[in-house]
Parts: sequence; C-alpha cells; structure tokens
Amino acid sequence: MPKIVDYESKKQEIIEKSKVVFAKRGYYNTNISHISEKCGMGRTTIYQYFKNKDEIFYHTVGSSLEDIQTQIEVITTDDKLTYTEKIKEIIRQLTNEQKNSNAFILLLEIWFILKREKNETLENLKTYTQRLKETIENLIKEAINAKEIKPIDSRSLAETIYTFIETFTLQRTSTNLDTEVKTESLNLLIDGLKA
Repeated sequence: MPKIVDYESKKQEIIEKSKVVFAKRGYYNTNISHISEKCGMGRTTIYQYFKNKDEIFYHTVGSSLEDIQTQIEVITTDDKLTYTEKIKEIIRQLTNEQKNSNAFILLLEIWFILKREKNETLENLKTYTQRLKETIENLIKEAINAKEIKPIDSRSLAETIYTFIETFTLQRTSTNLDTEVKTESLNLLIDGLKA
C-alpha cells in the first residue's frame, strides 16, 4: 500500500529545514542537494514541492517574515504596554538570538541579493520588510500622539531602528556580541526621546 504524504506538511518541513541551510550557507552557496540532504530526501523529491532554489528561498524567507510579523502583532496589540515599551519589546524580540537569528540572516541575504541583481521572486519579498518598517513607524507615531516621546520624524526613526536590527544581526554572525548590552543601548536612545 502506498505511503500517504501530507503535501502541505512536507512542504512546510522543507521550508523549515531550508531556513537553517540558507542561514548557514547563504543563498549563492546553497544548492538543492544541500537542502535535500538536510531534509533527508532526494533532490527529485524536493522538485515535487518546489520548482527551484529561488522558490524555496522565497517561501523560506516568507515563512520567517510571517513568524516575525505574528510576533510583532502580539506585541502591538498588548494593551498593558505603552507605545515605547512596545517598540522596545519589538527590538528585544527581533534581536533575540535563539528566536530570530535565521530569519534576520535571511533578511540580510535578501538585501544583498536585491542590491546585486533584479530578481522578480526576491523583489516580492520587499513587501514583507516594508510592512515591518511601517509597523515600527506607526508605533512611533502613536507614541508621539500619546505624548510618550517628543515629536520626531517617525519614518526616519523607524528606518534607524530597522537598520539597527539588521546591523546587529550582521555583527552577530561575525563576532560575539552581548545581545542585552546592544539592545539596552538602543533602549537608552528611545528613552532619550521621552516627552
């Protein structure tokens, strides 16, 4: 009797294991063989679920970004936190090594790829990162309206915070940084904006 395979479950398994491969090897140094080896299946089996490496990468990063967006939505809807506390918590969550290291390494990889070449599949991923920046910007606007922080260019501050998260992730891949110290430094910057 043939083995019954849950197509969506198997596809999600490939995506989850591909996160580790892409984060470790990078987009250009990863091939279908690396992914199939990590998944414990043949290359031809991978092709039953995805057309090519680009499609796997797109879904892998999309999945990571959806996870991040879910985390952010939980924080932004927490009525017990002030707007500045929400911003700080987002930064803390996104710079948490155990939870998001693969996700932000993949984000940096996208950024480098998009800077080097025009790729339609990867271009679509800009939407996810833009949503994250807009969420941070909206929290800053709400903090200004609630008089928690001084009036400031919310878009510029959102870009600064996002850049901090990307830079922090990049530095973390090459040096041993104290996560708490770096996050606390940005918290001090945010506290300095209090009204």
